[in-house]
Amino acid sequence: MSHALLSSRMFVLALVMAVPLRAQAPAASPHVPLVAGLTVVHSISASEGDYQSMLTIDAVNAAGMQVTVTGEVPNPRAKPERVTVSRNIRAQDMRDARTYKYRFNTADAADIPGTTGMGASTAVLNDARAKGRTTFAIDGRAAGLAGALGGLLGALGGTPEVKKMIGSSTVDSGTLTVVERSVMLSVLLNNHRASLATIHLRGRLGSGDNTETVDLYLLDDPENPMALKYSFGDATLEVTQIDFPVAVASNPMEEELLQNKRTAVYGIYFDFNSATIRPQSELVLRQIVTMMKREPEWKLRVEGHTDSIGGDASNLDLSARRAAAVKQALVERGVVASRLTTGGFGASVPRETNGTLAGRARNRRVELSRQ
Repeated sequence: MSHALLSSRMFVLALVMAVPLRAQAPAASPHVPLVAGLTVVHSISASEGDYQSMLTIDAVNAAGMQVTVTGEVPNPRAKPERVTVSRNIRAQDMRDARTYKYRFNTADAADIPGTTGMGASTAVLNDARAKGRTTFAIDGRAAGLAGALGGLLGALGGTPEVKKMIGSSTVDSGTLTVVERSVMLSVLLNNHRASLATIHLRGRLGSGDNTETVDLYLLDDPENPMALKYSFGDATLEVTQIDFPVAVASNPMEEELLQNKRTAVYGIYFDFNSATIRPQSELVLRQIVTMMKREPEWKLRVEGHTDSIGGDASNLDLSARRAAAVKQALVERGVVASRLTTGGFGASVPRETNGTLAGRARNRRVELSRQ
């Protein structure tokens, strides 16, 4: 297996794999349905800080799924570059494919038969459940010289960690063995912390002396066996947030503001180390606007919070700019400016440890407080 320096256009491409079967996930684990609008946020740690990619399902039909993935490419010599890639994932491959194509190029076709996007197919999960082991392969081939890199490597960009990764131009295969069953991983599910049941597999992929350990935590649900966490060597990618449309009679943010006068909002997304709001934030912004119209007497303080990476002064400035950006976005959508104030708190009010990817992801947030 060969290693490669990755171009500045490379980024995380983490695709959700599933098959519409009737089997359900364990009762203790919330079900994550494959529906249009499902958004999965992946985080990975690099020397510059935590980077994220976001996958959104655009459509689901009998033929499969159409997804769009956006990510930012770490570049130590320039501003990170946002890249967007779309792909079709065939229903047949979601059922049966044994190869995960983690590397994608902007020149690749939208359809890549015989591969999943991120994680595994239902057949791989069912083998792991029934036999305790499964055959598995990762495809690192790319078309052309310049492109976007999928999976774990893309987010690492040119950092030293990438030199420990495998399969930049090959298909590497082997056997994954079940290490643990019913491992509960914590994620933010529709703005609330939830524990999802996974099955943990491990194995060495490759041949001869050129092998690397792969750890994979699959959501233990044949309808949607996405990878919630996986690693090649020493670097790890983790799903930290999942949002999907649900039919509810009330707005949970509004309920929390009524009862507690405060709510944490995780569905407002920003570019890396920036106050630029990503387009995927639109749904939550609109929910806040609707709430403010329904509660005309309310005044809100918009608070920005960060993780601990970076200096205190930088984090305070970033959190203040992000809070101001949210206020501006709400004003542009119809909220009277005098009903909103802002403040930045940097990393001074953490909700969880900053020692883990998931903890840092939950510390990066906007909070609303009712005045």
